[in-house]
Amino acid sequence: MTALGKTRRMAKPATRPKDRKTAVAAKQARGRPAKPAQRPRDAAATAERILRSAIAEFAENGYAGARIDAIARGANANMRMLYHYFGSKDALYIRVLETVFNDIRVQEQRLKLNNMAPLEAMIKLFDFTYSHFAANPLFIRILASENLLGAKFLTRSQRVSTLSSPLLLAIKEVLSRGEKEGVFRRGIDPLQLYVSMVAMSYVHISNAPTLSHLFGANLSSPSWKIQRRRHATEMMLAFLGFVPSR
Repeated sequence: MTALGKTRRMAKPATRPKDRKTAVAAKQARGRPAKPAQRPRDAAATAERILRSAIAEFAENGYAGARIDAIARGANANMRMLYHYFGSKDALYIRVLETVFNDIRVQEQRLKLNNMAPLEAMIKLFDFTYSHFAANPLFIRILASENLLGAKFLTRSQRVSTLSSPLLLAIKEVLSRGEKEGVFRRGIDPLQLYVSMVAMSYVHISNAPTLSHLFGANLSSPSWKIQRRRHATEMMLAFLGFVPSR
């Protein structure tokens, strides 16, 4: 065999253009740092933005009218991220309910009613409840929307049900001390009292447009709100059996 024949047999096959491109790309990839995964802090911030956007969207349009794409857009996130963090529209809506109810329950616990005198504690709780509804119109809208659904989604959350128990226990303890000290009348039901507090803090806001039209008054004016708060406080104190000196 000639030297030329040996050379031909030992020569490597020519590299095809496609193979060259693949090899070059692989070499370049080895030289580049790997794309970093989303940091936990960034992930938490994204989930929080989605949640806050969802609160606004569900409050404005209710469960049925709320759009997932609008929520993602409002959070500056994409749909994939939304479904990654929350799974579905139902799950996101339930998380919204848990969030808004957890917010009010946590703030109620921070009042530390058991460390106050009975009358001071009840006034503090009522002032907080009244102020919370006044400062959180989105909470009122979400509450109204879920009531229209018959608490369909609220009943699917075990967390929300357990959140309210400490509040009723705290009210019961304060009422018991107030009875023993002769500050409150006897036999006040904690749940009835709290429902009355919520009603006096809520109805004039949720029904302001219709009540204003029906009775020719502006229930949204600052002066009317001041009068309403004073009137509601006097009603609550009278219910407890406390008569303020004139």
